[in-house]
Amino acid sequence: MNAEIISVGTELLLGHTINTDAAFVARELSAIGVNLLFACTVGDNPGRLRDALEEALGRSDVVITTGGLGPTDDDLTKETIASVAGAPLKIHEDSLRRLESYFKGRPAMGENQRKQAMLPEGCTVLDNDWGTAPGVAFEADGVRVIMLPGPPRECRAMFTHRVIPYLKSLADGVIVSRTLKLF
Repeated sequence: MNAEIISVGTELLLGHTINTDAAFVARELSAIGVNLLFACTVGDNPGRLRDALEEALGRSDVVITTGGLGPTDDDLTKETIASVAGAPLKIHEDSLRRLESYFKGRPAMGENQRKQAMLPEGCTVLDNDWGTAPGVAFEADGVRVIMLPGPPRECRAMFTHRVIPYLKSLADGVIVSRTLKLF
């Protein structure tokens, strides 16, 4: 199985944030036998994300995105991917209830937080017990698409506890790598 990582976030391109998500996901993919073909970083720009996604969908079995699922106006990953994949977004009631429960006793939950519960119809929801934005897994034209939030604490925990079990059911190998230091 061949995979590709698309990390989304202008802060990554500007050098304000180090992209530790891609390195973590790459190591974990090889540990479960998934071959990583490419990894790229795209700013919060729907056009460039669309281009990267279309290319990835044409050459990989699994496309994993990190970032752009949150409540801010520039978090457009989910909307862009849904558009490219032809997967209509609709409110996922369980995710909405989780968000409402999270915001109970906090400042009011606004429309930006509510949009986190807008998920591709028929997707597998990857519950986020470490933050607010749920992850998503679905199939688009025979390619598995997995979307994860960008904050490393959330991304790593969700990959470990949600994505690995999902991918292990699809993969059947292990990639072994050794480092030899000689002088």
